[in-house]
Formats: sequence, structure tokens, C-alpha cells
Amino acid sequence: MPSRQKHLRQLLCVACLSSLLAVGAAEPLHDPDNGALSGTFHFPDSTEGARLVPRGRHAFSMFVITSSHSTNEDRGIEMLTLDGETTRLELTYRYGLGERLEIGMRLPYVWHESGSFDSFVENWHQAFGLPLGSRDGREHNQLEFSYQDTSGTQFDYRNHSNGIGDLRLIAGWRLTDGPNHSSALRFGVKLPTGSSEDFHGSGGTDISLGIAGDWKQLFGLSKLNGFYRAHVNYIGEPDLLPDRYNEFIGQISTGVGYQLFESFELRLQAAARGANYESEVEILGQDAAWLTFGGNIRLSDNYELSLAVTEDLNVRSAPDISFLIALRYSPESE
Repeated sequence: MPSRQKHLRQLLCVACLSSLLAVGAAEPLHDPDNGALSGTFHFPDSTEGARLVPRGRHAFSMFVITSSHSTNEDRGIEMLTLDGETTRLELTYRYGLGERLEIGMRLPYVWHESGSFDSFVENWHQAFGLPLGSRDGREHNQLEFSYQDTSGTQFDYRNHSNGIGDLRLIAGWRLTDGPNHSSALRFGVKLPTGSSEDFHGSGGTDISLGIAGDWKQLFGLSKLNGFYRAHVNYIGEPDLLPDRYNEFIGQISTGVGYQLFESFELRLQAAARGANYESEVEILGQDAAWLTFGGNIRLSDNYELSLAVTEDLNVRSAPDISFLIALRYSPESE
């Protein structure tokens, strides 16, 4: 299916779901790690927060993110190419099981394709004075995920594919719930339901433990809010590069939101995680950091629409650029 039709199809999915889902306070933007390799670990994102679903209530969200990759590194004994686009359509369900406990699940559907954003991304980088990195001189709209080291070729993937990714089971336990600050423990278990051969999942079972905090009226300003997240991820042995992966990976994120109008909030967020692998190749072996900028549009008391753009802060550590659209439903507070 042509890329333009693919993106139109995904946007229509969001629009259609809005008629099926029945957001008060604005929430952090989705900011998943959507790398070709790192995305297979399905790490927590900033929406796993401190505001839990009330007892007996349900909450839903759906987002579509498309990320452009262009990495070509030759480190002598290691050679890596990541060139293409990854699109993730993810559904999240959360349920308030008790006064202080919520449970839920996040299920992604993943596409890897040659894409159509290369020219746009190059123009974006040039307009804002950002480095082109491996894009300079590379042919546009290719799909290649390949890696080789002294052991030989570890993977060489050039086929368009789509399929279910790894299912993530989530839970939150409320610690505090004050008028301006809330905090919660966050738990997650990621199960290997996606194909590792097609880069839809890692092939391993991962566990995360973290703490989340949300502020209202940050610095005493009624229109300003903020959040923080910190997680430790235990990584089960993946099918891809099992001799190089790091067993424990730390992850942090923070951000602020400003209520520009009654129904529109601007948001700026930053996230970082430790290296996934022991490697001289930057996108594998260095810490990653990315910036997310966008806004939340309140459609009603229960619906919120989010639009965002993500850019890598540490060059070659994350996808060059990502575009996200999300729809969320949450119940009114009791």
C-alpha cells in the first residue's frame, strides 16, 4: 500500500475511534521510544502517570506515531544501517480496580516501511539549522535495517511488514494525592507477543518499576503544570543482538504544560534513557535523549486530542523526527 494511503488510513483510524470512545485535566503527551530496534522493548512512556483512574471507571487512549530513521555507522568491527520509517498504532486501556490501584494494558500494531518523509525531514533540519547526520547524500525512501560485527551478519532486514507488537501490562499504585501534587508507583510487564524477525517485538519478557509525579499550579501559576517520571527496566534476553544487550536500563522524563486557552494546552517534554546495548555504534551504545513539543486540545469533558513532534536531542541516539496524533478518553473525577 502506498505510504500516503497508509498515513491516511491511520489518521482515519483515530477519527473513527473517537465515535466509539465515550479529558478533564490535561495530561502529558505520549512520547514513546519508537526506534527501529529500541522500540521493540516497548518502554514506559510519560502517560503512565500519577493520576490514576477512579475506582470502577475506565480510561482509553489511542495514538499513531511515525518515526523516520537514517543511521549509517561503520565502527571498524561493527556496521549498522537503519534507514526507513516505523509507524506505531497503540491502544491503551486502564481500569480503576480500587481506591489506590489501577491496572491496564498497552497493545501496539507496528509498520516498517520505506516511507516518504526523507525530503521533508532534510528540509526541516536545514530550516532549523539541525545536523543532517547520515542523511547527507543518502538515497531517499529506502528500507534497510542491517548490522554486522566480527560474528558476521546479525540481521539484514529489507521487507515491508506490519503486525502486532509486544503487549505491555501496566499498573499504578497511588502514593499521594494532594491538591497540587500527586505521586504513584508504576509497574509494567512486557510480553513477547510480537515477531522479533520483523522488528515488531524483542522476543524477551521485560519488567519495569518506576515512580511518577504530577504537579498542578507549578510555581504557584494556575495555568502551568508539570510532571516527572523515573523508571528502571529489566530486559529479558532479546532475540536480536542477545550477546550485546544491557540487562538494566534507566529512563527519565519531565515536562511542563501551559494552558494557553481554556480548551488548548501547549506542552514541552524531554525524555532520556540509558544505552540498550554494549556497542561502539552510537544509536546502540550511547544514552538516548529526545524532545517532544505539541499540544492538547480539549474536545469535551472526557475527550482530548493531542498533536506532537519529537526530535532527537542527542544526535544519532533516537529517531531523527517523529510525528504523533493521539485521542484520549478519561472519566470525570468522582
